[in-house]
Amino acid sequence: MYNIPDPDQVYPNQFGTTCFLKNVITAPNISVGEYTYYDDPLDPAGFERNNVLFNYPEFGDHLTIGKFCAIASGVQFIMGPANHRTSSATTYPFAVFGGAWAGRVPPHMDQLPRKGDTVVGSDVWIGRDSVIMPGVSIGDGAIIAA
Repeated sequence: MYNIPDPDQVYPNQFGTTCFLKNVITAPNISVGEYTYYDDPLDPAGFERNNVLFNYPEFGDHLTIGKFCAIASGVQFIMGPANHRTSSATTYPFAVFGGAWAGRVPPHMDQLPRKGDTVVGSDVWIGRDSVIMPGVSIGDGAIIAA
């Protein structure tokens, strides 16, 4: 009866620069609501690979994005493993480089500060080149600008 876009399509229009994100996300710790789109003239379907940085699901944090969000080109979501330990003599991540260092310090992921899940409500517009840090919550209807 009504001719509305199919929420299960990857590319909802003829331009090919916009994709419905829920149809291209594969990481188990990322969930996106229907009709939320990412617009990028180069690789909109590469959002997870190019725009969700330091995403290691085993770390335990999640990225949740609601329905009907508009995410502009260049937006980046920084996940928790990007953090460095701040409660010791150094912020240097010795364990990451292996060898004798890894054997003398706690496992790297266990040392990182936990910021919690990143949550974006519904009907949120995130402007071009904005950076969303770990553990941030953005309410419904918000506008985020670079």
